[in-house]
Formats: sequence, C-alpha cells, structure tokens
Amino acid sequence: MSYRASIIGCGRVAWMLEDDPLEQKPCTHMGAYQSLRDMVEVTSASDTDNARLDAFGKRYGVSALYNDYKKMLLKEEPEIVSVCAYATERFTMVMDSIDAGVKGIWCEKALAANLDEARLMSEAAEAKGVKVIVSHLRRWSGEYAKVKEIIERKRIGNLQSIVCHFGGSLLHTGTHAFDVLLWLCGPALWVEGELEAARGHKLWDNIEDLGGRAVVKFKNNVYATVHAESKAYFFFEFDIIGDSGRVRIGNNGVLEYYIPKDSAYYTGIKELHPKPFPEYELKNIWVEALGNLIGAVEGREESKNTLRDGLNALELALAIHESSRNNGMRVNLPLKDCNITVRSR
Repeated sequence: MSYRASIIGCGRVAWMLEDDPLEQKPCTHMGAYQSLRDMVEVTSASDTDNARLDAFGKRYGVSALYNDYKKMLLKEEPEIVSVCAYATERFTMVMDSIDAGVKGIWCEKALAANLDEARLMSEAAEAKGVKVIVSHLRRWSGEYAKVKEIIERKRIGNLQSIVCHFGGSLLHTGTHAFDVLLWLCGPALWVEGELEAARGHKLWDNIEDLGGRAVVKFKNNVYATVHAESKAYFFFEFDIIGDSGRVRIGNNGVLEYYIPKDSAYYTGIKELHPKPFPEYELKNIWVEALGNLIGAVEGREESKNTLRDGLNALELALAIHESSRNNGMRVNLPLKDCNITVRSR
C-alpha cells in the first residue's frame, strides 16, 4: 500500500539540504520519502514562498502546490503530513492536520513554542489515534542506540553524570540534546539554569530562542550539566560517565569508549583507557524515522519519539527559561504553570 503524503513548509529541512554536497543523503523529509517511495508518495506541498514552492515542485515533479496549507489538507486529503514550518506555527498546522483526518504526522522540532500548545497537540493526537513522530532524529541512530545499550547493560557501570555541550538555542538545537538526555536517563526531577544575557530581559512572555547553561537532576539520581552558550562553530556532544567507564559521542565523528585498567603511572590504581567502540548498525536516521512512522500508522510498531517525548524535551528547555527568570531558582518537573512562549525556528 502506498500512502499519500503532503509537506507543509518547503525550506531547508523539507528538501533543500539535499543540495548540500557534504551531507550524507538522504538528509531531509523529501529525501526520506524518495527513499521509501514504494510505501509513501508526496503528492502535494505548501509554502507561502512561491519561489521555494515552485522550485520544490519542479525538482520532484509535484504539481499540487498551495500557498494555503489548509486548502491543501481539504482538497488533497493526505494520509501522512510533514510539518516543517517554524515552531511558532507548528501548533496550528498539527492541530489542523489532526482535524483533517490524517493517519500520521512527522513534526519538526521544537514541538511548539510553549507548553500549552504542546499539551494540546499531544492530547488531540491521542484522542484521534493519529500516530506522530517528532524529529529528534538521534532516537533512530545506530550509534546512539548502541550508547543506550552500553548504559542499560552497565558496560560503564552505574551511570553517574552526563556533560552536554551544544551551541546556542535551547529550543531549536537544545530539544535534540534534552531528548537524548531523557532517552538515556529517564524522567527529570528538577532544573537550575540561566539564559545567556537573560538578566533584566524585558520580554519574558515572548522571547527569542537563547542559549544558556543548566544543571538537571533525573529521578535515577543521574546529574547532567548543560552548556549551550553561543559559539562560533557547531558543537553537539555528550560526555557520559559511569562508575566503571565512560562514553563520548557527538558531531565530527566523536565516538569513544573507555574502561578502567591498571595505571601506567600509579601502582595499585586504575585509570580509564580507550577501548574500540562496539559494533553497531549503520542507519540513515531520516529513512528510519519515516519507516517508523509508517510502521506506527500500520500498527506494526510504536513511535520511537512521540508527541509526549517532544513535549518532555520542550519542557526541559522551558524549565531553564523559568529558572533563569527567577534568578536561577530550582524548578521542579513536570512544570505546572509556565506562561513562557519562545520564538524558535
């Protein structure tokens, strides 16, 4: 069976990054759809930018092009929808797609601009039985799955702490990192954080997507420190420490595994030594994500990153905003009342 799919928002992540010569392909929503064209076909797309919309249509032979995504949903009746617009617009697009009767939604991250929106999206999808994946793509990565296995099998002993580095925005980039932390550590208990240049900020109810820093405690007594200050380079990395080993994983091919061995410098003391990283299955995260969504629609498997997962990652980011607004005060999770809206891409 081949499903009809529509794309809302024809920008970089929808298809344009396929033209980046350095990216491993496929690396976009449309690239994934092309890879699984025997299972799903993109028959329509929408964008308010006519130049991008026309370029997309010519590139992929899609003739049903719309400036108004609501008209597209009504006329084309897609079964699967990719929502690739900015976070400030995703709420209405996801809700309208659910109301239109779609079977599955692939939603970009951050899930929404505030928690109320994220909660309503999750509740609506669950009520209508719509299957959703949120594009925190490391959940479909063979490398990250192996790290999770190493932790769960206690190959580095009992997990103690994680140091997380990335550059800049807490929602657009940060929800990727927070989703990984929640995936590896489980639910969070509290957050203490500070935004970059946040002290004295005057727009707390409608602010930009800033960077910052935080400490997070999880229910399993693991602590994570987050460094998300703005940088002049791309950086995304986790340094994972157990009482019997260490793992590092991140961009630029960082993939390291250490276990204790006798020290070459101190008698009777063990120190960490590098060990070859265990073998893992190489996967294209875009194709795996779309395949997972189709499997969920067909009832063969569960979504690996649901709206609830996306909500939890967003909640961690907004908890740092909430803590910083209150001079670094500890903020307990889950957040009950949070009126912060962040203008994120």
